[in-house]
Amino acid sequence: GTQQPSVYPSTLPAAFSILGSNLYSTDNNYIGSLESTRNFNGVLVEATLVGPPPPTAYAKPLVPFREKHKWVLRGGFGAAIIVTVVVLATTIPRALRSRSMTLIALQTSNQTSAKMLGVPQRTALDWVLGPNNSHYDPTRDRNQIAQRYTLATLYYSTGGGNWTQNGDMLSKDNECNWHESVNCSQDGLVTLIQLENNNLQGSLPSEIGSLKQLQHLKICQNNISGAIVSELGSIRNLLILNLTNNRFAGEIPRNMGDLKRLALLDLSYNNLAGGIPTELGNLNALALIDVSYNKIILNIPTELGYLQNLTKLQLSNNKLTGRLPTEIGGLSKLTFLDISSNIALYGPIPVEFRFLRKLTVLDLHLNNLESNDISQLGDLKGLTYLHLGWNKITDPIPSELSHLTKLTDLYLNDNEFSGSIPTELGRLTQLRNLHFWNNKISGTIPTEFGNFRQLEALDINRNLFSGRVPSELGNLKNLRTLHLQYNKLDGGIETEIGGLIKLTKLQLQGNRLSGTIPTELGKLRQIELFKLFGNNLNGTIPSELGRLSTLTDLSLNNNALSGTIPKEIRKLSKLQYLWLYNNVFHGSIPNDLGRITGLLEMVLSNNTLSGTIPSELANLNQLRTLSLELNNLEGTIPSEFGGLTGLISLTLQNNSLSGTIPITLGNLSQLQILSLNSPLLTGTIPSELGLLSELTELKLLSENFTGSIPSEFGNLTLLQSLWLNSPLLNGTIPSELGSLTELTELKLQSNELSGSIPSVLGDLRWLQSLWLSSRKLNGTIPSELGRLAELVELKLQSNELSGMIPNELGNLTQLQYLLLNSTNLEGSIPSELNGLTWPAASNDDASYTESWYFV
Repeated sequence: GTQQPSVYPSTLPAAFSILGSNLYSTDNNYIGSLESTRNFNGVLVEATLVGPPPPTAYAKPLVPFREKHKWVLRGGFGAAIIVTVVVLATTIPRALRSRSMTLIALQTSNQTSAKMLGVPQRTALDWVLGPNNSHYDPTRDRNQIAQRYTLATLYYSTGGGNWTQNGDMLSKDNECNWHESVNCSQDGLVTLIQLENNNLQGSLPSEIGSLKQLQHLKICQNNISGAIVSELGSIRNLLILNLTNNRFAGEIPRNMGDLKRLALLDLSYNNLAGGIPTELGNLNALALIDVSYNKIILNIPTELGYLQNLTKLQLSNNKLTGRLPTEIGGLSKLTFLDISSNIALYGPIPVEFRFLRKLTVLDLHLNNLESNDISQLGDLKGLTYLHLGWNKITDPIPSELSHLTKLTDLYLNDNEFSGSIPTELGRLTQLRNLHFWNNKISGTIPTEFGNFRQLEALDINRNLFSGRVPSELGNLKNLRTLHLQYNKLDGGIETEIGGLIKLTKLQLQGNRLSGTIPTELGKLRQIELFKLFGNNLNGTIPSELGRLSTLTDLSLNNNALSGTIPKEIRKLSKLQYLWLYNNVFHGSIPNDLGRITGLLEMVLSNNTLSGTIPSELANLNQLRTLSLELNNLEGTIPSEFGGLTGLISLTLQNNSLSGTIPITLGNLSQLQILSLNSPLLTGTIPSELGLLSELTELKLLSENFTGSIPSEFGNLTLLQSLWLNSPLLNGTIPSELGSLTELTELKLQSNELSGSIPSVLGDLRWLQSLWLSSRKLNGTIPSELGRLAELVELKLQSNELSGMIPNELGNLTQLQYLLLNSTNLEGSIPSELNGLTWPAASNDDASYTESWYFV
């Protein structure tokens, strides 16, 4: 420069402090700031001093001697003044130290003022300025202070006080010793943070990006929310980033593509949205990508095909759209590919997938793929797992799949496969799970299925299979699940099935099977599910079934089984479901059924059972459904049934039951359906039934009910269907029924009810059927019935109604049946009714003086 060097002795003190990037005298006077600094091995070797010095001041580089604390300030003409730098922390004024520590924190948070810091950052700054950090010198320990501040910010941002394990976090100790899940390099820089399943809550602070030597960040299985901070993209040494099982939202930062060393990226089980950044295609070191179970949209980037080191790609359970990129077929190292559960993905499976020769798992289920030919998958001879279920794949199953001899799991369910099963599939002898259910596959079940000696589950239900069940299935000694239901199988049940001693689920229902139930099935000692309903089976229930001690579900309904119900059934102590309805069983209901105390549903309806209802059934205190209708049962309804407080449905109609309705039924607080139609029931309808607040269906029909309709029925506000039919039932229609606003059916026909029709019935907005064909109802038809917009049937015939037909009935646009015959109505037909469309209509007299009706 042009200034004289003599100015320095008068403007620069002999001793000064360098705090952060500022220069101070020892008496706390600001001199200037340092710019263009250059460091060597952490030691300042050169800096430029800039304003505001006095006008004659002059700034030049500071160049060190070999001595650690001797500095030479060089002038423009070679003159030199030696000054000493004060570096001992004890000599730095407290205010300057605090200012410097604050400056380090602000720079770490990329802020210029403490007022701009968030709450966790301010709390972390207070901690940094506190006693646990008093031994750190900001002129010497800048990196360590910044690192401690960052970890403190992470602690406060994620609710560190509630962490499951927080070790010695925020103690005076070196931060590398705070927690077993925080590791450092030999230089004391954090390289690993592993706080998985540690109850972290809150958000991830952006300061995490200042840990430039971080290689492993694992904070999975916590409850962290907010965005994934873009500052993670600046940690260029990162090798593993695992944020799975949190509540992160927002988009995946595009600068993730700058993490060139990243080998594992797991962002699964979060709430991430937006698309997959194309920049991820830059991560050549990446071996695993898992972004499954998020809300990611848009197409799968073709750039993922550049990741030649990728071995595992998981994109399942998102909202991805478009077609599967053909470029994925170029990922020659890929062993695991899961793009399932993206229902907007469509189109064929790319033929290029045949080049994924190292692939062991291919899961594309629950998409909208429409491939007609999947024969190319036969080239993936290393596959052990193939799941293509819940798509729209058509055409026959290709025989080329028989090349996949390592396959253990094959799922082709819920597609549109047609034709027959290639017999060549019998070569897949390693199969453990075979699922072809809900397709259009026809033909017979191949006998070659008997080769699958390792098979544990065979499910081909809801297809068009015909013919007999192959006896060769008896070779499958490891089979646990056999589902052949809802096909067109015929013939008898092969006795060889009884040799499948590991079987836990047997479903053959909905076929055309005939003959008897083989006694050999009593050998299935591990069976839990036994469903043979909806066939043409005959004969009796083998008593040997009483040996099936693990059985929970016995469903034999809708057959032609006969005989009595075996007493041996009482031994089925784990039974929960007993369905024997729609057969021709006779005899009495065994009292011993009351011993099966875990029973949830007993359905014995539509048989020819006789005798009384055993009171022992009241011991079934877990029972939810008891259905005994359409039999020849007699006697009274056991009052003990009032103790079945978990009962949801009780249907006893169409028997010859007698006596009164037990008032104890009012204790069934969970009851939703009660049907007691029997011509011999007597007495009044108990008002206690009005306590059944969960009731949705109440049907009480008898020839001998007396008394009136209990007004307490107005409390049954969930009721949807109410049928009360008895020629001796009298009194008026309670106005309280107008409170039953969920009613769709109100049928009070063939009674002796009198009085007028309550106008409040017009408030039953969901009503579809209103039957009031008694003999003594009088008065006029309430015009309020015109508000019943959903009404389909209105039957008021055979009463003493008078007056005119309300014009408002013309508003009932859904009405199909209107019966007003045999009443005293008069006047003309309202013109408003002419606009209604009737399925069939007739009238005896257009002027309507006596018997005008519609049917």
